[in-house]
Amino acid sequence: MNKSTLLAGAGALAATIGLSYGQAAFTTPVGYHTETVQPGFNVIGVNLVDAPLVSSALTGAAGDTLTDANVDFTAALPEGGLYSIEFANGQNARITAITQNTVTTEGALTLDADPTANSYIIRKVRTLGDYFGADNSAGFQQGGADTADIIWVPDGEAFKKAYYAEAVAFLGITAGWKLVSTGNDDQSEFPIDFTKGLIVERRGEGNLDLTFTGHVKLTPTTVSADAPFTYLSRVYPAGSTLGNSGISDSAVQGGADTATNVWLADGPGAFKKGYFAEAVAFLGITEGWKLVSTGNDDQTDFPLTSGIIIQRNTDAFDVTLTPPAFYADL
Repeated sequence: MNKSTLLAGAGALAATIGLSYGQAAFTTPVGYHTETVQPGFNVIGVNLVDAPLVSSALTGAAGDTLTDANVDFTAALPEGGLYSIEFANGQNARITAITQNTVTTEGALTLDADPTANSYIIRKVRTLGDYFGADNSAGFQQGGADTADIIWVPDGEAFKKAYYAEAVAFLGITAGWKLVSTGNDDQSEFPIDFTKGLIVERRGEGNLDLTFTGHVKLTPTTVSADAPFTYLSRVYPAGSTLGNSGISDSAVQGGADTATNVWLADGPGAFKKGYFAEAVAFLGITEGWKLVSTGNDDQTDFPLTSGIIIQRNTDAFDVTLTPPAFYADL
């Protein structure tokens, strides 16, 4: 549950998520939002990103190798970090290699034929420690893999399961972030892409408030719905609805049982499901966004929850999430 009220308008967003502005030429608005997780399984998204480290435009592109003769990437990107690049058209990818004037991405991106038209931002990929504190300052219940709160991170059609371990000296277990699959290895630097929706399995008693801080992404975001159920962040911290999300541009339209369904968390383990209906005149069905539970009522303005699930009913396809129109004024 997002404890901030989602309001329309740039001024309202600033008030709602604590917006502020920096002085650097490529600084983006900064904000925060709080999600409340309850005992059980909670689908959430982070909805904020790390600070821009580079903001420029390409001078060349060849497959997955991108060139900017005006930037020294080895100086701008601290060694040992993991970074992602995002473009104004929504394309984004992790960076796998860096030289002075080039970066290599995970696969080729769909970019403008004129490299100079490809403006981009590079950011650090945040980690478990970045989001939740290297020492679990977020306050998750600690313990073993069978007792601690679990953060489920999508990994294709499966998940990586992270938890904060309590030290157990006689077993050689140290305190810190772990993955269920990797024993006692420290996982505080385990990366989580900003597009990922997360499941928080709350095993502790009572609710837990998770406050996320960071920069507000202002451009579209293209993600791949490549699993039967793809867990996504809505990316934008306030103002996103079914109607302005951009999902209808690529989702399959139809009835509740044939269209692409967008699952919206409605409490632990519960969901509302939205879909874009095709008009069926003799049944009195109009074209547009609907909820499975509310018949033909128009749901264009139904808000996206911070984490969403795309249930695809066709081959993998790309979804370009779009920021609300008022983000252009930020």
